[in-house]
Amino acid sequence: MEIIFKYHGIDWIAIIMTFLTLYYLGERRRFGFVFGIVASISWLIFGILVDSIANIVANVIFIALNLRGYLNWKEQN
Repeated sequence: MEIIFKYHGIDWIAIIMTFLTLYYLGERRRFGFVFGIVASISWLIFGILVDSIANIVANVIFIALNLRGYLNWKEQN
């Protein structure tokens, strides 16, 4: 049981938020980008906990891309 929460549940939050991101963007819902930002912040924290520079850099970029997607969203009729 200890290994499941080794990283304080941050990895589990990140996984759930990533799935929600994919689901809502697949449904063409703008709110998917918000889940993407939360997922990337969670993965960023996870990267800090495991000392992964690549993870940290990637998730800073993902946060920026999700923010860009949210701000540039145009509703389609």
